[in-house]
This record gives sequence, C-alpha cells and structure tokens, in this order.
Amino acid sequence: METLPKVRRITKGTTSRPSGVRLMPAELAEVDQYALAQERSRAWFLRSLILRGLADYKRELASHQ
Repeated sequence: METLPKVRRITKGTTSRPSGVRLMPAELAEVDQYALAQERSRAWFLRSLILRGLADYKRELASHQ
C-alpha cells in the first residue's frame, strides 16, 4: 500500500497552539458565512482577520509616535 505525504497546513517549523475565541451566536454565524463564501475553514478565516487586525494595529501605533 502506498503512503501519501503528510499535508501541512502551516509552514514547516512553525509551532501552533490553539487559542479560544468567544463569540456571540450572531457573530459566529457571520464568521461562518464569510468563511463559507471564501471556501475556507472558520479557523483559517479567523486567523486571517487576526493577522490583518494586528498589522493595522501596528501601523496605528507607529503613526502615534
């Protein structure tokens, strides 16, 4: 039987720890709707939002200095 290579979802060498996010039911439904529209998982969509938000936050901090 042939063994298939393991599929990686994150870059090799990157460590990942789950972190919980509490959302109201309406917020979760909205996240799921956008994730589905992009054909992505909820986790992928939330991660992309967090990364985008961090970048915006860093730019905001830099502009106040």
